[in-house]
Amino acid sequence: MTDTPSRKSLASAIATWDKGTVESRAAEAEALRQEFVALFPREAWDVMPVESYALGQTVEGGTVCWWLEFKTRVVGSMSGGQASKHLIFRAADGTWRFPKKYASVEEAWLAVRAGFVELFARAEAGRFDELDGIDALKGAAALRTKALYMYFPDAFLPVMSKTHLEHFLQALGDPALQWSTVDANRHLLSLLRAEAALSGLTTQKLGQFLYHWADPRIAQRVVKIAPGESAAHWPECLDESFICMGWDEVGDLTQFASKEAFRDAFREHYPYNGNEGQVSRKANELWTLMELEPGDRVIANRGISEVLAIGTINDAGYVWRQDRPEYRHTLGVDWDTTAARSIDPVKAWGTTTVSKVSGPLFKAITGSQAPPPAVEVDPLYCEIENALGRRGQVILYGPPGTGKTYAARRAAVWLLSGGSASSDAAALLGDETRFADGERRFSMGRDQSRQVWFMVANPSHWSWSQLAVDGSVDYSYGRLKRNYPQVRAGDLVVGYESSPTQRVVALARVTTEYDPDAPAESALTLESVAEVSEGPTWSELQSDAVLADSEPVRNRCQGTLFGLTTIEADRLLGLLLNRDPSIGVLAEPSIQRLTRITFHPSYTYEDFVEGFRPRASAAGGLDLVLTDGVFKEVCAAAAADPDRRYVVLIDEINRGNIPKIFGELITLIEKDKRGLTVRLPQSGDEFSVPANVSIIATMNTADRSIHLLDTALRRRFTFVELLPDSQTLVGATAGSLALDVFLENLNDRVRARVGREKQVGHALFFDDGLPLETPEAFAAVFRHELLPLLQEYLYEDYAELAGLLGSDVIDATTQRPAAVIDDPEALCAALADHFGANASI
Repeated sequence: MTDTPSRKSLASAIATWDKGTVESRAAEAEALRQEFVALFPREAWDVMPVESYALGQTVEGGTVCWWLEFKTRVVGSMSGGQASKHLIFRAADGTWRFPKKYASVEEAWLAVRAGFVELFARAEAGRFDELDGIDALKGAAALRTKALYMYFPDAFLPVMSKTHLEHFLQALGDPALQWSTVDANRHLLSLLRAEAALSGLTTQKLGQFLYHWADPRIAQRVVKIAPGESAAHWPECLDESFICMGWDEVGDLTQFASKEAFRDAFREHYPYNGNEGQVSRKANELWTLMELEPGDRVIANRGISEVLAIGTINDAGYVWRQDRPEYRHTLGVDWDTTAARSIDPVKAWGTTTVSKVSGPLFKAITGSQAPPPAVEVDPLYCEIENALGRRGQVILYGPPGTGKTYAARRAAVWLLSGGSASSDAAALLGDETRFADGERRFSMGRDQSRQVWFMVANPSHWSWSQLAVDGSVDYSYGRLKRNYPQVRAGDLVVGYESSPTQRVVALARVTTEYDPDAPAESALTLESVAEVSEGPTWSELQSDAVLADSEPVRNRCQGTLFGLTTIEADRLLGLLLNRDPSIGVLAEPSIQRLTRITFHPSYTYEDFVEGFRPRASAAGGLDLVLTDGVFKEVCAAAAADPDRRYVVLIDEINRGNIPKIFGELITLIEKDKRGLTVRLPQSGDEFSVPANVSIIATMNTADRSIHLLDTALRRRFTFVELLPDSQTLVGATAGSLALDVFLENLNDRVRARVGREKQVGHALFFDDGLPLETPEAFAAVFRHELLPLLQEYLYEDYAELAGLLGSDVIDATTQRPAAVIDDPEALCAALADHFGANASI
């Protein structure tokens, strides 16, 4: 493999890795693996009953799936997702769930069990390329991989996530494009075995090294958890290294096959007077114990203004401690009490046992003693990245106020910064200043008023390296003088050195305006910008599809100053950036890499692709001139810069006449049609959509359902739904009103009356990125934004509106808001009472 930056970082990680630190964890993992194999030997699979296999039932010693998902997390995690990833499981209501192609659980189990027996037999025989061909085990990639590792630990890595495997292979410069999880795992193992410094390690230690070197889990989650009322259980939490929570009647959380099954059981034991919003809120708090992973952080608090300690979750994980008299739900945590202190009151902590801690809050709590945790990348962005990988374009759709444009903007900047493969991209999301700077930079192209020139120097007369030493130089006329009058101060110059070097070696900038009366030996003054290492050679310039027809190549560099077109300059600077990242922003393309447009009823094909547009003529009138549209310009720039992604962000895509705007491009944007050309009808140009152009669009379903979209469009876009998320408001209150419960219960009623596509989005209750905090702020939003929206939804039917919001808020008789709307405190109290959203519950 080539010595890429990622390979160099691998070598550095190997050199600095303390192998001794992994011994205890590796030993623990191996002991658990052997315990699993002893409990479920391979020969037992031929006659194993489904009761010994499936989640969702109480079996002494635990079931196969319970061991694979929960008991052996330290061996290798397959957490996350739904219980259906186990193919067969028993739901909380006692019913069996299994693939629909089977008529009964007995038929399903016979097929699945036979599939595992065949899987292990093929692995035993070394037929690794056949492990994905077992029909009964399709759709259970992580399960297959974990089971294979447990029985064949020398042949597989303890990495079960396809996303993580792809991340590691991408970091090694060997991406797994169409590989299955098993194939990717095997290939990654072969690459690691080829490293002499790693070849003697067990696969368990290799797995630990991978996460040491290039952990794809970019972020740590940080939550605060109160260890009982007034921190009553804190002494035992500190002494025994755990955090504990109540709600004991629901029982051991590992017994539930899914979060949904758990929530059903939680509701049964803790109905909160039928208040579904409160049920959901509290259930989510308890289930957090199942979602946190080793390395995540926990703040133990007493009240709203005291931090008792900050801890790191250890490998003990979640444990149901039956021996404890109460607060039996525990999570292993290594505590650091040096962080104990009084803090400014955090209002949200007064109404929750568990709540997320933002980066700014964590920094405020820790001061200068600890750096803020890594930014948690919203899984939505990874979903968008995957969707673009499959189709090339994605539409974010949902009701108003669900953050579609917000998510699209942030996802675009994250993707352009490297996406899931870059920790820098994640860090950018956690710093609003850096994010704004990144969005601004990606949205601005290189100043096209500044030309890029290609200048040749003969090293026998003068060397570009001399410019780096002297800082500036007066440059004389060459044989070809026609370009000199066009040069302006500020223009960028690509420096090429002729024989014997024959390659690009420098970047410079023109510092003086062209003066035709100046002596020939000082026609231009240049200043050094950067020396370029490993610039393109003459043969590379000749063979490049874009540069082969450029002026310097056509003239075989027989001259001094050559012009480059915008596309040629983008291509050459892009090549320089790939060879030498230090040139940075100098290589920004002329067309911005992030292009934002909004569709509307008047938006046309001429705006998007090409068409005749009016332009002022020299005679003072108007001429119709054939002009490239925004998408055509982006595609041309992307074609010349194939190693970098370009994003077109289309807001309100459903408000335009999509078939007319896209025209023949509706075919070219398909993933398997990228690169194919059509002849455009007006210009006659051959046109194609490059593979490195991504389209992210947004659409408001309150205006138009996706079911009403053109079928051709729906077939070519991936659709990602964004719904109201009350979890973003957990702990936020306005007076006596708990905003999360209010939103949850309000939307329950909106869905029942006007449908799910017209729910109220959570963004309505945010101001400058933070939840509303005062009754006054909420009352303003309610009166001027929420109430008009609901009036529109209900067609000004005030009887319906009173039924929705309560007769204390809406006077159906006079068909107007009641007097309480002018009293913010009273309004919040009335809504809290009507929606069961009292913050004190």
